[in-house]
Amino acid sequence: MQKYLCFLILTIVPFIVRGQGEVLDNNPPAIDWRQINTPGFRIIFPEGFSEEAQRMANTLEHLRAAETESMGEKIPKKISLILQNQNSVSNGFVTLGPRRSEFYTMPPQDYNFTGTNRWLDLLAVHEYRHIVQFEQSRTGWNKFFYYLFGENTQAGMAFSAAPQWFWEGDATAIETSFTHSGRGRIPSFNKVFRSNLLEGKRFNYHKQHLRSFKDYVPNHYILGYHFVTHLRRRTGDSDIWGKVSNSAFSWPFIPFTFSNALKKHTGSYLVKNYEMMMDELDSVWTGQLKELNITTFETVNGRKSKTFTDYSNPQILDNGELIVLKSGIGDIQQFVNVKSGSKDEVVFIPGIMNESGMLSSAQNKVVWNEMHFDPRWRVRSYSVIKSYDFETRQVKTITDKTRYSGAAISPDADHIVTVLNTEDQGTYLVVLDYNTGEEVKRFDNPEKAFYSMARWSSDGKRVVALKTTTEGRSVVSFEVNSGVEETHIFANHENIGHPVLYGNMLFYSSPISGIDNIYMYDLESGKYYQVTSSKYGAYNPEISNDGMFIYYNDHTVNGLDVVKVPLDKSKWDQVVETKDRSVKYYQPVVDQEGHEDILNDVPDTEYPEKKYSRVGHMINIHSWGPFANTDLNSAQFGVFSQDVLSTTAISLGYQYDAVEETGFGYLNVSYQGFYPIIDFQVSKGSRSTVESVTNENNDIEDVTFNWDETSVDVGLRLPLLLTRSKYHRELSIGNEVGITKVDNFNQNFRFLDQQANGELYTNVATVSYYSLLKQSTRDINSKWGQSFVGSYTSSPFGGDYDAGQLALRGTLYFPGIFKHHSFYLRGAYQHKLWKLDTLNNDTYLLANQIPLPRGYSHSTWEDFFFASVNYTLPLWYPDIALGPVLNLKRIRANLFYDYGYSEIDLINEAQRVKLQREDTYRSVGADVLFDVNFLRFPADIALGFRFSYAEANNFKSGGSKFEFLISNISF
Repeated sequence: MQKYLCFLILTIVPFIVRGQGEVLDNNPPAIDWRQINTPGFRIIFPEGFSEEAQRMANTLEHLRAAETESMGEKIPKKISLILQNQNSVSNGFVTLGPRRSEFYTMPPQDYNFTGTNRWLDLLAVHEYRHIVQFEQSRTGWNKFFYYLFGENTQAGMAFSAAPQWFWEGDATAIETSFTHSGRGRIPSFNKVFRSNLLEGKRFNYHKQHLRSFKDYVPNHYILGYHFVTHLRRRTGDSDIWGKVSNSAFSWPFIPFTFSNALKKHTGSYLVKNYEMMMDELDSVWTGQLKELNITTFETVNGRKSKTFTDYSNPQILDNGELIVLKSGIGDIQQFVNVKSGSKDEVVFIPGIMNESGMLSSAQNKVVWNEMHFDPRWRVRSYSVIKSYDFETRQVKTITDKTRYSGAAISPDADHIVTVLNTEDQGTYLVVLDYNTGEEVKRFDNPEKAFYSMARWSSDGKRVVALKTTTEGRSVVSFEVNSGVEETHIFANHENIGHPVLYGNMLFYSSPISGIDNIYMYDLESGKYYQVTSSKYGAYNPEISNDGMFIYYNDHTVNGLDVVKVPLDKSKWDQVVETKDRSVKYYQPVVDQEGHEDILNDVPDTEYPEKKYSRVGHMINIHSWGPFANTDLNSAQFGVFSQDVLSTTAISLGYQYDAVEETGFGYLNVSYQGFYPIIDFQVSKGSRSTVESVTNENNDIEDVTFNWDETSVDVGLRLPLLLTRSKYHRELSIGNEVGITKVDNFNQNFRFLDQQANGELYTNVATVSYYSLLKQSTRDINSKWGQSFVGSYTSSPFGGDYDAGQLALRGTLYFPGIFKHHSFYLRGAYQHKLWKLDTLNNDTYLLANQIPLPRGYSHSTWEDFFFASVNYTLPLWYPDIALGPVLNLKRIRANLFYDYGYSEIDLINEAQRVKLQREDTYRSVGADVLFDVNFLRFPADIALGFRFSYAEANNFKSGGSKFEFLISNISF
């Protein structure tokens, strides 16, 4: 009878070795925060950023009413905006739970991203439209859900009601209408969509929306912008999307509510509207190419397949080798030596590149910008400069913990010119020593202009760069020794990019004809020439070492090719009056909005500033009420809080267990403002279970046990992000101390040892580490990598129960035989404290933390060793949609062989018996998984089945087994 007690304890104490908790994106505690309050915004910013904070306060207040006119005319309530100046990523977002917006203030270098806009102005226009959208979403039933559940549910319902492309497409349309250079005006933005459509890849709606592993499909920004713009063009109704979204948001739980809303307001369902858009785009883009004379060129790179692959940013080394940055749907970014008539030679794989839209080489060296991260503070990152020497095959980190963007190496390879981005939003062209990374010269910037894409002239005496101000963009050069600035192309809103100064010839890219092409400005004659006439876009000019050829990128339906043409001015057309082939697809929306010049007259109000206290705003309740739980046998009610600076997360509530018909209250607090994260959990409630036990007459009977339980856990975590190369690396270590107390144990069955009420003290130490090579879209697993997770649970502080467990597991990844195949090994070991003593039955058995060989049910052992060999491969990319219900994107398989070895000791000191049993587990099988989308939701879900054969042993009968799978979870 007493042997059942240790298993009963499994249900008495709901103790689980906790995995690594959520890590919030936040800043170092040393930052002093300030705030500006306006009618519509609380702008929170680091000390020293006041000038830009004031400018954003005025800009956003100026935009508030105008941006709501075509989306319900309901001005959003006040919102917090955090200006993040510690990050080297150029981004911004609006979110709920908690409701806030964040601007990452460092401007990007890529001219085809920002156009001629100032970065924060572009963010203000785009992100405020998202604020308007969220306000619009709080209507009808979704308003009811907000009051019932709070912000998390409002957001979830809003995203289920309207597809991703609507959110970003509408914001991009507003960005295009409210500025002179939004993405809808930039030909590069739609070049993939355009070439796909005109080259016969007219994908159905589901493939265009849900994307594909087979073909490269433009993202939801591009689809959305064109869809939103098309409907406004076709209907002439500036508020058509306000009406559609209002109807969809009002009934978010109805399947296909967005399509129904389109039917209500346009007379056609979603797919029909999509087809009308595609018809219109086919017509206008075909017309754009009418009578276009395309440049004759020689393609340099070879293609072994039609898989979308970019061979971008060609660089001619001094030794004559052609180096490109290769990437695509099946390739991660890699520097490749392109050799005519032979296979590309992969030379080096960089880390996470900070995209600047350019590369630079000299003396057989290439330089670029790469992202480095603060190990602990996820909002703080750096943009460093790295180089690779193609002669010595050595990589060099030239700067560390810096905020440089764009990098170009001088012809003698002694210096680098780059753009320094200061934390107060200043940008300066600086020259660095290549060997030391030290700054040797800084060019003045009294206009507070934004400089970008700086490069050396061919003779190394000048630096040419793009210069963007409120007047637009110009092309300037600096004489390196004197620092004198000279303007070559005066400021306007032509989205000029990628300047290359070769002798007296200034090459650059421009969309002035409606298609991106390469032009040349002759510094001596002052004449302009069109160098290329491309079908879909020409980019990134590079002059050959002998000055005889121009290498550049020409866009095709299969990606960017490297092509070359003779450097012969006599063959180029002098630009007198450029034929404008721009379709100006955006123009009707611009006219409907009527705010194209709104940023020209932003007020200059001086708002009062004051200190922002993180402690004073620590509690910020954003969601409440009942909420979803993956366990269908329980229900939870509570409130959630997180401050807008993501320092403190709190949840307080009550969980009811329908099986036990009991419940408990809980409080969870995670404070992440210190270097180690502090976690605190406390819970108190009642528990109940029914167990079948053997009584003194050897009869089986069901016995109900009731008790009260109180648990308190306090822990420290240290998550460290260590990525500094092509491998994503992270290390997390933690320790948690807990106490669980059982009171009022109501046993209506007598145990020999009378052990019931008591306390369990635990200490749980955890460590996890992974190092995984970057993956392409088609890769199922990383080609090279390692992962490891370990935990050790003990009870060193006394108490009524003993608990102990060591669990270790790891995985090694290797490339398979063919591309996108993966071979990986898994191993694990677990040791439990195992003590079954008749007179001292105080063992608490923890849940297993390692996998069991597939095909077997779970067991309990003292020691268990596990090993597994797996081979994963893609089988087919079908891209089949069964109407709006199911979309099948990929079928893949995993073949496996699992091995396990167990040992168990049963000790009975009273009877002086020791029984040791050991056994082996062997199984073989295959998983087949289908990557699908349901009901047009973009999240890929893996469903499938597993067939396995398990060898019989002393504990298990073995045999064949068929199971259904959700991801890798069998049932």
